[in-house]
Amino acid sequence: MTALSRSLFLAVLMALASAATSALRPAETRAVAAPDLDAMLPGDFGRWRRVALADAVLPAESRTGPGEAVAYRAYADDLGRLVTLVAAYGPPLGDSVRLHRPETCYGAQGFTIRARTVEVAAGVRVVTLDAQSPARREAVTYWLREGDAFTVRASDSQWRRLTRGFAPAPDGALVRLSTAGGDRAQFDLHREFIEDFTRALPPEARRLLLGPRA
Repeated sequence: MTALSRSLFLAVLMALASAATSALRPAETRAVAAPDLDAMLPGDFGRWRRVALADAVLPAESRTGPGEAVAYRAYADDLGRLVTLVAAYGPPLGDSVRLHRPETCYGAQGFTIRARTVEVAAGVRVVTLDAQSPARREAVTYWLREGDAFTVRASDSQWRRLTRGFAPAPDGALVRLSTAGGDRAQFDLHREFIEDFTRALPPEARRLLLGPRA
């Protein structure tokens, strides 16, 4: 191989190595403006009225990163039954929504999960938790959206990350509601609330909380 041939060969190798490195390097992320999630949520809808937010178990998403948003609400129906709602949104590559499931949040604050089930409400796969602490018992229902899918276990999220490879991370949303008590009637109330709440969401809020197919 002549000196010129060797030089050309090395130049091709360097170009291929550079291209491979660029392909493996994560895409640069740009600052994403956080949506005004609180302004998007409905105030009064159906038989529900917004009321002052009482003491509640607040999620770890309280500290938000770039592009992330959290809204806290409390609603009462015409019978005085109170539902506390937390909605969180995270942009691509944001971790707060995906990493802090309510099981972790409640466990960190001294609650024991007595029962956990997966159900469907308003066409959404939701998780229900019967949570008990020394001070009180709460019924919790939540859904967690990752891209166009609703994941109900932490292993679902881990598997999606593994199979995604180098594809961009999806955005996500966590919506959690809770009431005092843990009997079936509380979870039935949650189902009614979710049906009314999702119908009342404006288009942009539906996209953020329920995904692009909503």
